[in-house]
Amino acid sequence: MLLTDGTMIKNDVIKSFKVAVANLENQHVGGGINWNFVDADLHLDLGGLYSSEYLLECFEVLVDEYFA
Repeated sequence: MLLTDGTMIKNDVIKSFKVAVANLENQHVGGGINWNFVDADLHLDLGGLYSSEYLLECFEVLVDEYFA
């Protein structure tokens, strides 16, 4: 998967995103995903390795890809 500038999204970011999406704590009771929680999990998991800007860019692309 690529960011808008052509940079590849790293595999650990994709894995962290998928884990966060599947986490029942990140899902609304009536259905649907709480994207704020997924974003927070991504930053908690990988914020020490990557910049907030990179993670936000990845998050936006991964959410768009999730709905594709």
